[in-house]
Amino acid sequence: MLFVALVLSFLPKARFARAAFLASGIAFAGFVAISTFGTPRGPLVPGAILALILPFVTFARLEYPKPGNWRRGTVFGIYIVLSSLLAVISVVMPLGFPVFNPPAPSGAYGVGYMRAVIVDDARAEAATDDADRRELVVQVWYPGKVPIDADPLPFIPDPEQAAHLMGDNLGLPLEFFDYLEDIKGHSFSGVNIVSSGGTLPTLVFSHGFGSIGAQNVLLMEHLASNGYVVFSIEHPYQAAWVRLGDGREVSFDPTKQFRARPDTPEETQALIDTIVRMADAEDYEAYLKEVSALMTNQPGFITGLQVWVEDTEFLFDQLQAEAIPEFSDLYSKIRTDRFGVFGMSYGGAAAGMVCLNDSRCQAGINMDGLQFGEHNMEFPISRPFMIMNSDQSLFKETASRGGPVRFKTNEFVYLQATGPIYSLTVGDAQHMNYSDFAYLMPIAAQFDMFGPVSPDTMNRIMNTYVLGFFDKYIKGHAGSAFGHAAPRDPDILEFIHRNVDEGKIVSE
Repeated sequence: MLFVALVLSFLPKARFARAAFLASGIAFAGFVAISTFGTPRGPLVPGAILALILPFVTFARLEYPKPGNWRRGTVFGIYIVLSSLLAVISVVMPLGFPVFNPPAPSGAYGVGYMRAVIVDDARAEAATDDADRRELVVQVWYPGKVPIDADPLPFIPDPEQAAHLMGDNLGLPLEFFDYLEDIKGHSFSGVNIVSSGGTLPTLVFSHGFGSIGAQNVLLMEHLASNGYVVFSIEHPYQAAWVRLGDGREVSFDPTKQFRARPDTPEETQALIDTIVRMADAEDYEAYLKEVSALMTNQPGFITGLQVWVEDTEFLFDQLQAEAIPEFSDLYSKIRTDRFGVFGMSYGGAAAGMVCLNDSRCQAGINMDGLQFGEHNMEFPISRPFMIMNSDQSLFKETASRGGPVRFKTNEFVYLQATGPIYSLTVGDAQHMNYSDFAYLMPIAAQFDMFGPVSPDTMNRIMNTYVLGFFDKYIKGHAGSAFGHAAPRDPDILEFIHRNVDEGKIVSE
């Protein structure tokens, strides 16, 4: 009705003024009803402004039907241009920031959710100049007994986190993202954990640098519904925004500890050029030279990763000591002597270093994270490990895209592994496709944040292969993706492995 009213307001007023005024009144009443009943408002603001303007314009045209002078004609022309622009924005905003129904997890269990804040009194917080101790927020998704009448949590359990991340990156106010509360997920706060007849396997996840611990809720829910207890660590000052135990709000601030700052366009292009040179290197030595230089030029990310490794190991210690009271109902049902460890981007690099050095890691996954860390380019990882890659051919000229590159970013990890290792590359996927943000803000695809792969395809691949890998190396049975006759997935450019005995499940 809003656009009907707008079009009518453009037409000759002698015939259409009354119809335009009635249509604009109905549109205005509709937006009043939307606001009154609490339907998401942020992305609808441009439409609401247009609905507010139209009744005044159409009323004026109804009351003053005689032709005006050239000044009135000029004003009306400006109105047509500006209102048309506002109408376009009114369409783009809800499509770019949709209220959607997240895909449901496919496992047999409901999904419970809890949150806690833990403090490592033995470590100072290096990101501040105060006497602060290192403080972590830990979220957990687990197989739960969900009552029929239970209300699900928002898709992002703390919507303000996503609002800060999206708002800071896109330059929009927090109030714009009030609709996030109305996107309901499939997790339920504080429900009882299931009784499985044994202990449930435990996984630990780390987010990407500058992201949030709930960046992969769909994957967390999928794993939990299939019998895993999944802890996600929020790394304060390296996360977008975290609410700590005393109510303090901590924003992303990597300057002191990581000496990081936003890249200039020239630096971004130099990074892309380096990735292309790595991918097309003449031989392994040339590739190794490029990737080594890329990491050594960012020394803060090499040494800083140890903070995240210690965060992960501290969570291990706390779970083994049953020292987090908020999780007291979980301890008798979960296994805490061995862990699956995984992460996206910088969190994936942290998972790699934990699994390289800590025997409590039973198996691990790096989801498209350059393998930083204090390893001097030597990475003889013995525990089962999987590297999930974006499509580096997207950085090349269009004619050269669509196939696996010669050397992937973490090729040295794949080739130096002494235990079972897999490398999977998703076609048309960029780095941020390894998160749920393509669902939350599809408009960012227009700024090349996401590759052409659809969010549903990416979600299916992450769910299938992460679950399949952990099922094989944590639970000890191979699913369809890791069995002897696994079907080829047309959306995967490459899926290879080394040191894998196809006739034997390798699990310590």
